Amino acid sequence: MKINRRMAFASIPLSLLFASSLQAAPKSSWDGTWSGSWGGRDPTSITIAGNRVVSYEFQGASTQVAKSKVTPKRVIYISNGITVTLTKTGKTTAHATLHSSQGDTTAALTRQ
Repeated sequence: MKINRRMAFASIPLSLLFASSLQAAPKSSWDGTWSGSWGGRDPTSITIAGNRVVSYEFQGASTQVAKSKVTPKRVIYISNGITVTLTKTGKTTAHATLHSSQGDTTAALTRQ
């Protein structure tokens, strides 16, 4: 009987560890194409695959992205002196900010 109690008490920390590791996992993926308009008037789309930004499209031209950082809540990439940050606002929505030497702008994005 004492062995069973020890096993039960030993299993409690293990179950807590397992439960916390599940909670640490991302709740949803960024993978997909996120579309919107900078400043409400300049269409853009950002493609994310394999938890990295692959490319973005602006003014009809698609540009590859070499480096990005993707976390469960935020995506950041820098391309041609422009820094773009996406912040999740829902499962398929995000708020984007763009910072460049010419100024700043924002966009509401939706995953297509």
